[in-house]
Amino acid sequence: MLKFFAVFLTCSAFCMSFSASASSGHNNTQELKKILSHYDRWEGVRYKFGGNSRKGIDCSAYMQRVFQDEFAVSLPRSTGEQMKLGSRVAKSELNTGDLVFFKTSSRQRHVGVYIGEGEFVHASTSMGVTVSSLDNQYWSARYELARRINGSDA
Repeated sequence: MLKFFAVFLTCSAFCMSFSASASSGHNNTQELKKILSHYDRWEGVRYKFGGNSRKGIDCSAYMQRVFQDEFAVSLPRSTGEQMKLGSRVAKSELNTGDLVFFKTSSRQRHVGVYIGEGEFVHASTSMGVTVSSLDNQYWSARYELARRINGSDA
């Protein structure tokens, strides 16, 4: 009986430490599931500047949808306004759910949501709603900053 109790305590301690580290880690599983579930419903929807529906959506509207639908967090409509939210995060410290911003031209910005493993979900002008890599030559050269949105649990 004593051996059983010792094994039980060891397993409990392991599970508690795993649970604590998973919730504070770079790839929070619950947030990842929410973002990917949303992505599954929107994958391939074409990009349309100013669009906000399944007929066509732009990057900032897609971020609005993800955060409102999955985290009950309202984001402003424009990428420029979204860039002002939350706290700045170093690229090396990205967590699932962080917004990643890119400077695509002298006056244009682009936004996506980080999902871990160097990837982000976004509404791409060429691919529609898709997953891309931060290491992709195009995105890597245009990466500007990341923001962690308060209240998203992400």
